[in-house]
Amino acid sequence: MTSELSYDELARRNNELQAQVASLRNEVELLRKSFLPPETYYKDRFYKINENVNDVVYRFNVTERRYEYLSEQTSGLFGYTTHEIINNNKLLRHIIHPDSMPVFFAQWRNVFRGTVPDFTEVKIIRKDGKVRWVLQKNIAIRDKNNKIIAIEGIVTDVTDRKSAQEKLIESEAQKKAILNNLPHLAWLKSCEGKYLSVNESFASRFNKTVDELLGKTDYDIFDELSAKRYLEEDNIVFQSKRQLYIEERENDKTWEKFKAPIFNEQGEVIGITGISLDISRRKKNEEAIKEYSEKLAVQNVKLKLINDELTEAKEKAEEADRLKSAFLANMSHEIRTPMNAILGFATLLRDRKLPESKQVEFINLINANCRQLLNIISDLIDISKIEANQITIFNKNFNVNKVLGALRQNVENQIASLSKPIDVYLKMPLPEAEANIFTDKVRLEQILSNLISNALKFTDKGYIELGYKIDWDNNDIVFYVKDTGIGLTSKEQKVIFEQFRQVSTSYNKLYGGTGLGLSISKGLIEKLGGKIWVESEVERGSTFYFSIPYNVGQKLQPDRIPFVTVYNWKGKTILIAEDEKTNYYLLENIIKPANADIIWVNNGYDAISACKDNPCIDLVLMDIKMPDMNGLEATKQIKAIRPGLPVIAQTAYAMPNDEDNCIDAGCDDYIAKPLGIDEILNKINIHLNRKQTSGNNLKVVKKQL
Repeated sequence: MTSELSYDELARRNNELQAQVASLRNEVELLRKSFLPPETYYKDRFYKINENVNDVVYRFNVTERRYEYLSEQTSGLFGYTTHEIINNNKLLRHIIHPDSMPVFFAQWRNVFRGTVPDFTEVKIIRKDGKVRWVLQKNIAIRDKNNKIIAIEGIVTDVTDRKSAQEKLIESEAQKKAILNNLPHLAWLKSCEGKYLSVNESFASRFNKTVDELLGKTDYDIFDELSAKRYLEEDNIVFQSKRQLYIEERENDKTWEKFKAPIFNEQGEVIGITGISLDISRRKKNEEAIKEYSEKLAVQNVKLKLINDELTEAKEKAEEADRLKSAFLANMSHEIRTPMNAILGFATLLRDRKLPESKQVEFINLINANCRQLLNIISDLIDISKIEANQITIFNKNFNVNKVLGALRQNVENQIASLSKPIDVYLKMPLPEAEANIFTDKVRLEQILSNLISNALKFTDKGYIELGYKIDWDNNDIVFYVKDTGIGLTSKEQKVIFEQFRQVSTSYNKLYGGTGLGLSISKGLIEKLGGKIWVESEVERGSTFYFSIPYNVGQKLQPDRIPFVTVYNWKGKTILIAEDEKTNYYLLENIIKPANADIIWVNNGYDAISACKDNPCIDLVLMDIKMPDMNGLEATKQIKAIRPGLPVIAQTAYAMPNDEDNCIDAGCDDYIAKPLGIDEILNKINIHLNRKQTSGNNLKVVKKQL
């Protein structure tokens, strides 16, 4: 059993072991060198280097003046293989670019003299002719006598870096050229107030060179008062860390100056830059312009007053012209619509043998449309008389309660025919025996009828209330018509009593009418010595009031002509797009004897859907003024999906340009209401025959389910 060793003995033995290991390592290395050829040895030595770099690794034997080793990356950088370069020393003369040849030879002369540069940059020519820049990093390998026996190193492609440096140099030169050619004075100062850089314009102002001003302060260049002021400006920039704008006068010149801080990467202010521009000429021009502008301002005020008057007059004229045009177009439509039904059904009564029930039905429709037409004509006559101040008032005694009762009955009948969920209320505070008044009964009924008709038109559900009350303070009787309809905006309330304000120039039909009812009512009320007003809220309804002084008082059947032309369209399908049920009924009865199948829609969207869903449709009769989508837009979309489908416009728009609008929208033909039966049958027949002859070319689009 060995005795326990001391710490010192252990340390001594450890050192001896380490020395023995080092000696063994040296012996192994010598053995490897003796048994391995030089090329294999050095390849093994630089193996790890080659694994971690993309550069060329080499060893050059200075004594033998040849490359002992070149890494495999040689071919990638130079385009030559390792063996080509090692076996041909003269090849380097072709690789080194002529521009770098002096540097290259100077380097190797130093190497052979015993001095090895740490690195050298040279330009090379690859085997494919491309020029690259390389950086050669060198390490001198010395023997035990400190003599250089080899150079080991790495060659790196630095072409991209050199290119970036050249661009940077070029960029800096450009910046310097720009600054020196600016008419502005530009400078850069340190935090201590010393000028670090100035441009040529700055130096020229003081008859100095740029170098003479570098390192100077404002106290070296300007007078003490100016230098102090400039220093205060700089301090403001340093403290606020924001740009400063100054405009100052110096002798007879005005300068515009900008100063801004310069920051380092930590956001600290490390200097200040500035630029100053002589704006004397501009200031003089501004003063001249200001003086001239003041003179013009007076003239502009006068011109503005004149222009305002002209603009107002122009707007009024344009508005009047627009309303006039809209009124004429709408009036044409409103007159032709009932006329279409009147003439159409009258022709059917004349030309066809119909059962008595059908004759009575047609006659009732003719009468209804005649009354509608008569109302339109009456409105036109009344508005003309009001404008010409030719309205005559005929006062008489009558019972106002009975008048309101009759009006209530009429509106209830209209509601029943329209199938609207509307109740009618009547409020009459005067007892029947005391309800006699003395005024124009016909005009009062006309005013109330207009207001009730208006309420019914714009109310789809809820109620309409008709009544009156006595304003004893002013000795007036105040009538009112209240509804729960769509209501009016404040802007609409201001113009609602003007002529034609309800009229829309759009083809989309909303509520119809001439737009004269309220204007006529206003004129009649004023003629009766009263006034009219409205209280309304959008989507909550409207109440129309009017006051007047309260004065207390005490069929031949036409010859039937046989229908001569006979059409047979059996197997054909005709789509009728018509929102007026009467007009559709007329067209149905015109077409039905020809044995065609009929599809009816009452708006443009349904017309498009029908044409998509029914490829059997052979022709479309298209009304133009319809709700939701008008006939012109519907025709455009139908023609887009079925270009060969004939579309005939049948419309009450009969102004000179309306036919052109229909044809431009894609309609194949045009018929103005009131419709001529022979004309429409003939046109339908023509287009059905044309479709039949070209049917193979029609494009049918089926609905995707």
